[in-house]
Amino acid sequence: MEEVLVSALKRFDLSETEVEGIDLEDEDVELSIQDCRGSLVGRIMGDKIANFTRVKYFTNHVWGYPRNLRVTEIGSNAFQFQFEKEAERERVLRGGPWILDNQVLVIREWNAGFEKKIECFRFSPLWIQIWNLPTHWMSSAAGVKIGRVFRNVKEVIIPPGGGKEGRHMKILAEVDLLRPLIRGTTVKLNGEVVWVEFKYERCPDFCYKCGIIGHGDKVCKLEMNLKQTHREAQFGPWMRAGNIMLSPIREGLGKEMVVKN
Repeated sequence: MEEVLVSALKRFDLSETEVEGIDLEDEDVELSIQDCRGSLVGRIMGDKIANFTRVKYFTNHVWGYPRNLRVTEIGSNAFQFQFEKEAERERVLRGGPWILDNQVLVIREWNAGFEKKIECFRFSPLWIQIWNLPTHWMSSAAGVKIGRVFRNVKEVIIPPGGGKEGRHMKILAEVDLLRPLIRGTTVKLNGEVVWVEFKYERCPDFCYKCGIIGHGDKVCKLEMNLKQTHREAQFGPWMRAGNIMLSPIREGLGKEMVVKN
């Protein structure tokens, strides 16, 4: 960071006063650091710039109106949250997902300079439905194992009923927001191989070209060559829970989603 600053300053003719600068001591910022300790930092992972008033209203509402919650805008799509009660802070930190205007608000504990490091906010919990798994394979243990394709599984739910689409199970898992959304995976048992598909509940905006959350097709920086333009769409609305579109993989397999070796 210091090298970048030095390089940038070389582009200007600075006076002696400007070059000399100011040296701060730890005690100069001690009270400010104490005020920040115990707070949470949130970053909205998306291209759309959030309105501060909207963020303040949203967080108060979905967090149950914590007593004397202080919300401070500390950068573009970055916010600091200070709580009066430790229990309310912990509930927010362990909760989620927090979806505001189809963008993910990722919450982390405060650390100095933390809000500037995008990598620190790359994981967020999302509810993911698992489809096409045979009914007799559905169990909490299976959900945890399938969820290993994500970072961490926090919860597994097996809904009691089904519908025209069949039955599914769902997991709350931490998803990497800086990588393409995972569309599905193969699951094997006693010589049978099943392709299961993932559908994301309350899915934030994501790109149908690269599959990454936070931007749309029109601003995607992925360069596609001629061969890629003739391939099947790699990502699409079928990945959203509640969308009735069939994925290209499911259309290709038809009803034969189980393959016996």
